[in-house]
Amino acid sequence: MNIQSVNSFLSKKAESLKSIKANVTVDGRGLLPRFFYRGQSNDFKSSNNVASIFRQKELSGYTHEYSFTNEYMRRYANDFNNLENNFSRLSYMQHFGLPTRLLDVTTNALVALYFACQSHLDSEGHETDGIVTMFFSNKTQNIDDFTYYSSRSDTVEVLSTLALMDEEKKKSIYRKISSFNKNIDDLLKEDENHLYQSWYMDLVKQFPEGYYEQLSEENQKVYDSLNDFYKEINQSYEMQCLYHDIKRDTGYFADLINFRTLLHPFFVEPSINNERLRAQSGFFLFEPYDGTSCSLENIHDDIDNKVSLYNGHNEPIRLVIPGEKKQQILNELNQSLEINQATLFPDKENVASYIKNNF
Repeated sequence: MNIQSVNSFLSKKAESLKSIKANVTVDGRGLLPRFFYRGQSNDFKSSNNVASIFRQKELSGYTHEYSFTNEYMRRYANDFNNLENNFSRLSYMQHFGLPTRLLDVTTNALVALYFACQSHLDSEGHETDGIVTMFFSNKTQNIDDFTYYSSRSDTVEVLSTLALMDEEKKKSIYRKISSFNKNIDDLLKEDENHLYQSWYMDLVKQFPEGYYEQLSEENQKVYDSLNDFYKEINQSYEMQCLYHDIKRDTGYFADLINFRTLLHPFFVEPSINNERLRAQSGFFLFEPYDGTSCSLENIHDDIDNKVSLYNGHNEPIRLVIPGEKKQQILNELNQSLEINQATLFPDKENVASYIKNNF
């Protein structure tokens, strides 16, 4: 879908929303769906929508995540002590350009259009086409697959804390979670996943006493196996280290994690703690992948499958901005809508740069 102007972009966006293949309803928690957008100055193919930490060269089987975050927090310890939680620390580092597992997205399609129209030259010096990708917060409706959380949710706290752990423990935990999920998949037939959900509800004391006794003998065996698999991962040394770090951050956290809900991308509504986030209607896509075992292509494909919007032809929606139209559209955004460098980056340096180049 090639875009020629701001109006044609809005028209194409509206057409795309009418053609989406997703259940546009509240999710299982009663939350309304949210649409998100990301603009890129170039189509980077298999690395589109892949967070920057996964695009760094690996270090002998490990990612740079711990070395980056640990060193940055060491240098600015006082700044980090005043932040709300570990997700706030991750988003703070993302804000200042450190590679993290967060991807910037926006709820304002015109902000995404602005970023898609930034200059990017190919090897021959020609302006490349930009793209805007469209996402949907509750494309998957299963209770294990929520794709939209607040920054204060337990799921976000668990995965943010895990992201800040050293590489050896983090790698081990990701592999244990993957192994746990595979064991559960092998144990349960497709139509029996509700038994896992009921088992977990009983584990966290959401069911009255006596639930186990009401099960059939066959389901009691499944229940016992679920207990065994869960104890194996939950009582492991690495998981106890994770609980320790979470409690150090939050003050209290029960040693209970639903491991089935963790390994898929989701959007996070951040605390608006800086003007740039507010100006850009900013959200984050959290990418909870083991960077040592997932390729860029695997991460890209999983994000497309889980949260990208698809059209009637079962293709992810990509709105294309021709390279030769970028400057014209930037002028429209600036002159008609006051979407520009100064309004989207309202710090003194960017405002000064905008004034110098436009006045």
